[in-house]
Amino acid sequence: MNPTKPMRVLLVSDMHYTTEEMHEELVKRYPESCTCPAAGNAFGNTQAGKINILLSDILREHEKAPLDLVLVLGDLSVDDYSWRNLPENYCVKFRDEVMKKLPCPCYAIAGNHDSYPNDLWREMFGYDRQYAIVQDGVLFIMLDNFNNCPAKPGDGSGAHYSLADVAFLQETLAAHPGLPTFLCAHYFSEGGESEEFRRIVRENPQIVCLFHGHTHRNRAIPLNESFGNKTLVDIGGYGYNMRVVDQPNGKRWLDFNEFNTLWAWGYEMLEISPDAFRLYHHKPAHRYIATNGTFLQPDVISESFEIQR
Repeated sequence: MNPTKPMRVLLVSDMHYTTEEMHEELVKRYPESCTCPAAGNAFGNTQAGKINILLSDILREHEKAPLDLVLVLGDLSVDDYSWRNLPENYCVKFRDEVMKKLPCPCYAIAGNHDSYPNDLWREMFGYDRQYAIVQDGVLFIMLDNFNNCPAKPGDGSGAHYSLADVAFLQETLAAHPGLPTFLCAHYFSEGGESEEFRRIVRENPQIVCLFHGHTHRNRAIPLNESFGNKTLVDIGGYGYNMRVVDQPNGKRWLDFNEFNTLWAWGYEMLEISPDAFRLYHHKPAHRYIATNGTFLQPDVISESFEIQR
């Protein structure tokens, strides 16, 4: 079955929206709170400023040619429910300040830092943490690979990785036979997924490719024969690039403001035509004020690649 019309889909991930106040400031007002080290300014922008840049970038992309769908692949926040105890819910803020302002449908899945149980997630977004979307004859399966919720107190990694739900995947594919299908998650572990998941991806011709965020990088990763030589696309992020420094006392210091050219600020585009699926990454022009200098990022659109239909 072919899509009913050409489509443009924007995928984005890892905004890590959180409080403007650093830990020492916030605990004066909220003694039970615990901020992430990434709180406060990021590369010369406030947290709200960072989110406004993202919204502007998406709206600018829509002005070039209308978007049919926006998919947010996790880490909307650094809420780490239920132990950071921030005074505001930043998943809800992201929903209201970005998702509700878009001129096309927009859906999100939870990342490791959006560790809300399913009932609370449904209350916030109106759908479960794991679900499927059919848009103009194309199926997007939104898998929840961080369902160990809530996050454990004090764990800066948030919810821990869980295997892809093969029962849900099989059930959803069976309900939509023949539709071109894209598997989306906050993260897929190339070496950690179950053999059954690999078999489903390998043997099901309607699965075109896989998308994930989490790494803050942008790559088209050719998977091996156990996945049917399909492609996993790393879509980048809008949060930060983290440098880990080991200290003499055995502790680790995190610098969330050191600029690294490997960090793929920006979003992934999927364009669907009758003949092919075209993918490319867009890094909008940006000025970074970092601990290792000031950097001017030009507007860069990566070389596209196509998967023939």
